[in-house]
Amino acid sequence: MEASDFGVFENQWEISAKLNLVTPFRIGGGQNAGEYSLSQTPVLLSYDASTQRAFPYIPGSSLKGVLRSSLERIIRTFNEKEACIAVRGKNASRETKFLCGNCVVCSIFGSMEAGPKIHVRDSQLTRDMNFGEIVEERPHCKTDFDKVNGYYKVRIEKGKPKTDLRNEEIVASGTSFDVNIILDNATEDEVGLILLALEEFNAKRCYIGGSVSRGNGFADLVDVKVIKKTLKKDSESLFTIDEKECDREELLKGAKSYLRGIDDGHEVQRKDFDVYYHAYNPLPFEGNLVIKYKVETLTDFQMPGVDEATVTSMGVPVIPGSTIKGFLRHEFLKSEDGYTAEEIDEIFGSTSGASHRSRIIPSDAYPEGDFREIDRIPKGTTLTMWIVFDNIEEKTFNKINEILNKKPVITGKRVAGGKGSKDASLLKNRVKFTMKSMSQFTRANYLK
Repeated sequence: MEASDFGVFENQWEISAKLNLVTPFRIGGGQNAGEYSLSQTPVLLSYDASTQRAFPYIPGSSLKGVLRSSLERIIRTFNEKEACIAVRGKNASRETKFLCGNCVVCSIFGSMEAGPKIHVRDSQLTRDMNFGEIVEERPHCKTDFDKVNGYYKVRIEKGKPKTDLRNEEIVASGTSFDVNIILDNATEDEVGLILLALEEFNAKRCYIGGSVSRGNGFADLVDVKVIKKTLKKDSESLFTIDEKECDREELLKGAKSYLRGIDDGHEVQRKDFDVYYHAYNPLPFEGNLVIKYKVETLTDFQMPGVDEATVTSMGVPVIPGSTIKGFLRHEFLKSEDGYTAEEIDEIFGSTSGASHRSRIIPSDAYPEGDFREIDRIPKGTTLTMWIVFDNIEEKTFNKINEILNKKPVITGKRVAGGKGSKDASLLKNRVKFTMKSMSQFTRANYLK
């Protein structure tokens, strides 16, 4: 792939869209945000001198990184030789390329050989957003474990499980940001590939910000528009810019045609997150699965938030994805199948420096329709959520499915109101999970 000559104007493409948060997202602001927030863990904010206020935003570098890694993953699934890896893993056990400068991804995003064709601007709040409603604090409780003879055991102090509770500032679900991306001297296929990467948000296969394994950063991308700008010669000495809105679907078709052209037919066997595992011949519940669940409360649900009776997002009670993930992890720990610490880390990631993140990514569960409760989620409420099983093995999925089918209480007894009681019928926070739909990344589904 030849580097583009940026000394000549061939064309310019502008992609605009709106990114709507389905779950909260968090990019830590550190000390720079401390002036504008009372939180000990503030989110990144941008100061607007005209209003003398600070607002959350999505740095262009963050979105650009997400798009690059998403596009690399798609291309490498079809042909590992056609895309290098922008970020080398800490414990890479195989020979890897590092910004080769020759692949299509380097052509778009840049390398040591040439500059990028793509420029991703910071995504600012849409005009209809009110800052006062969208920045909140949410509690996060972590249970401490000790590794004993290769197995995890809950650390006990003073007769109780040792936990660490901290509050984190977040940008609430329902928040919208304007996305603006410029590509200089790009081909139609390259623009189409960026659109494919953006579509991964809607497929729930990529996320924005940190703490993704706790359910942060799910988003929908809507109102996508593509404008192509070229030079138009009006006379011997006068040129104007011609702007034309392009057919997004045709650009996507062209990008998928490119993928068919490079497809080498070789199945990727490893489960690293730079490819989609078993995209060619997967078992029914193996590989990358995105499952949408209906969640029904069989009792009232209530879990204390920061200065609120139950955790909310924009004032609407939710069941946090971190709560669901924590419940699943605890069920694996006490399972009669005897999962080792290594096996637990492989599935859920590690709290002490795992080589990869969790393969189980649950979103928040949020009520459907016009929901008016504030302090609880009443019995009989229907909620919606996703669980992403990222490069999972079928036996692990089956185990999680078995746990979810038991109509479980998904918080500890103390939070569920049953401390000291042996009568399970007195517990709150019991829910029922029902699978509504499933999307599995396979070659056939993706390219059709």
